[in-house]
Amino acid sequence: MNESLSTEEMKGKIDWEWDDGHVVPEVVNPEVEFLFRRMIEATYEKVNPRQGEKILDIGCGRGTDGVELAKKGAMVIGLEPSSIMIAHAKNHIAENNVNMALIHGVGEYLPFGVRSLDKVMCKGALDHFLDPEMVMRQIATVLKPGGEAIIAIANFESLGFKLGKKVCLLRKVLGFKDGKGRLPWEIPSDHTYKFDYHLIKRMANNHLKVEQAIGVSLLFGLPWWGTFLDKCPRSISSCILNTLDKIARHLPSLSDVVILRCRPRDEGLTLIQGNSTS
Repeated sequence: MNESLSTEEMKGKIDWEWDDGHVVPEVVNPEVEFLFRRMIEATYEKVNPRQGEKILDIGCGRGTDGVELAKKGAMVIGLEPSSIMIAHAKNHIAENNVNMALIHGVGEYLPFGVRSLDKVMCKGALDHFLDPEMVMRQIATVLKPGGEAIIAIANFESLGFKLGKKVCLLRKVLGFKDGKGRLPWEIPSDHTYKFDYHLIKRMANNHLKVEQAIGVSLLFGLPWWGTFLDKCPRSISSCILNTLDKIARHLPSLSDVVILRCRPRDEGLTLIQGNSTS
């Protein structure tokens, strides 16, 4: 991460026309559907939106998360760099007839005052930013005392990915050829950073106080796992996935997704406020 990037340099490196059409695979097996759904559910549970709270959704995409928070009575602001995703979000907001504001911008430069927001959510977006550390610093700046930041991110050192790499290596040793396409544990081209539990927690702790860390789902990306679940009766695959999810909750370092609930550090906020007025 380069903290010396100027605003103009950052503008030249950002994909302002990014589209999420490639994110969800054409064939969605039970493990994929479960992972996406549980990540959403667990993140909403931690955000716990309340009437009148001012909540920022960083990297809001199509606005689907923000709309659900707004339905609970929160004053939601979605921040998104892609003009294509902003257009999708405007349509989704209109279709649901909720009050949600949109800002075209990036997480590294939040256009809000010090201690002005009740909560900040960043779900599945931090590894797309050019400088995640700077985003964390900005979040710490804008949160009110007692406010909360909820960060959800894919864990690229999950148990499923670790086992998958070993299976892939064994296949190579035995002379099998690799399949076509990107392997699940390989960083997508639109990602700028590779997070795991220890890295995201350490980065968050540099600027915020991590009060809780939970995991979501286990064994995503394990070779043939999705195929096996797809062949099981739906009731059996659901039971397996739910059981593993309950285990993952207590093992975030091995889980497929890590969710952090953080609060501001008072001393950090005092320092930031002092610097902003100097």
